[in-house]
Amino acid sequence: MNRASDLEIRAAFLAIADVLIPEADGAPSASGAEAGATFERILTLRPDLQEAFRRGVQAVAHKEPAAAARALNVEDPEALAAIGLVAAAAYYMNPRVRELIGYPGQEKRAFDPTATPEYVANGMLQAVVDRGPIYRATPK
Repeated sequence: MNRASDLEIRAAFLAIADVLIPEADGAPSASGAEAGATFERILTLRPDLQEAFRRGVQAVAHKEPAAAARALNVEDPEALAAIGLVAAAAYYMNPRVRELIGYPGQEKRAFDPTATPEYVANGMLQAVVDRGPIYRATPK
């Protein structure tokens, strides 16, 4: 792709992404969270979304974003779903957004395979144990 085409794709993506993820309650919009900077990485990680994403972005380019999103929802919901998934993934990859929602990202947690899980030790399953097995044969 050429540079002009890349810029048009980015602009169309950000326009519709801002319709899907608008600025609200102190949280940035998709473009405010720099979703345009990471969408290509997401498409590299999810090549199964590329065709529908590009088809959708091309369909909404140079159109009023909200109306284009509504039309795309009717005419090509698969494309809108791909755009929405890429927008959401890019949005939540942004460090500021993760900080706003209190998500530090993946963290290494110690795991002891020999320890009794908390849900067993705290009695949460006792009602199930007391009830005993329940089995119903499937109809043939």
